[in-house]
Amino acid sequence: MIPNQSLSEELFSLFDLPAPGPVHRPEPPDTVSGRIRTMAAWALCIAFFYLIPLEWASLEWEWTEKGLWRISEDGEESLLLAGLTLLWALFNLAAVLAFLITGIWTSFAHERKGWIRVLPLRDVVYYFAWVECLITAFALLAEFVPEVVRGAVHQHLLPVAPHAIMILVFLFLFRGGFDRYGFRGASPGGWVGMVAAVAGIYGLVYLFLDPLVTEPVARYFSLEPVSWREESISREIGAAQQSGWLPLLSQGLLVGVIGPVGEEIMFRGILQQSLAERIGQPVSVILTSLLFALFHVDVVMFAPLLVLGLILGILRAVFRNLWAPILFHIVNNCVSVLLDLLS
Repeated sequence: MIPNQSLSEELFSLFDLPAPGPVHRPEPPDTVSGRIRTMAAWALCIAFFYLIPLEWASLEWEWTEKGLWRISEDGEESLLLAGLTLLWALFNLAAVLAFLITGIWTSFAHERKGWIRVLPLRDVVYYFAWVECLITAFALLAEFVPEVVRGAVHQHLLPVAPHAIMILVFLFLFRGGFDRYGFRGASPGGWVGMVAAVAGIYGLVYLFLDPLVTEPVARYFSLEPVSWREESISREIGAAQQSGWLPLLSQGLLVGVIGPVGEEIMFRGILQQSLAERIGQPVSVILTSLLFALFHVDVVMFAPLLVLGLILGILRAVFRNLWAPILFHIVNNCVSVLLDLLS
């Protein structure tokens, strides 16, 4: 132990965590409006993740003449699913209003407080609450823009908004502590090691993921090996290519850069970090990977997405750096975009 070093500082150094800063604002006072706001934040967090089972339930399963299941998102919505979606929309809107009104009432005390070293569960909840709140607000505002630009907003801005919001909310809420969530520098040797690991693992994934995972799983469950989600992305890239360089650039940035960065911040930066501090790194990698696969709502690609999630989580844990999974995710998506353009 270094002289004059406190026990807490020694423990933080042992676990490769930055030591607490000298100044931290106290928690906001526990008031009725503060408790209501926390309840609204939990409601928005639940609403964010509740969309996942709703989207899975909306998929259409069709038994083809080849004796395979074809899965698409164009199924006819049942009355029950329409009712659940409406209830979700009303619940979400009420939570957004409560969250914003009580935030104004409390002068956004939670967002202005200092951050402690162990990521509190409430901060995770507030992150997802703000993401859901801003996605809802942006979607509502997009309906009221002038007719002359509404098409462009819906085509180019609305698809980018969720992942861009994930990034912006993180930059605001966790300002001053980005290294805590994996945004760390590295030595030249460290960067070379990350790049080499990403390149080598991606090469193996490119060569062996489909023949060893995607295709065997599809055969076992009698699934038509066509992903509606990947077909949708390919169509959007093709349409953007026909529309000019600006739509193509927008689509390429969304799929190749903004999407990967937003998802890695959310899954490996916040969720995996929070879970690892409570239940350990191995279980946090598995749970985050499972949620990552479910998040994409793709039956055919569920198994390969789970494998990719495990790879991304392991890269985050091994290098203790969020840039490693971000780099892998960007490479994976950019190669897919280039292959779509070439085809």
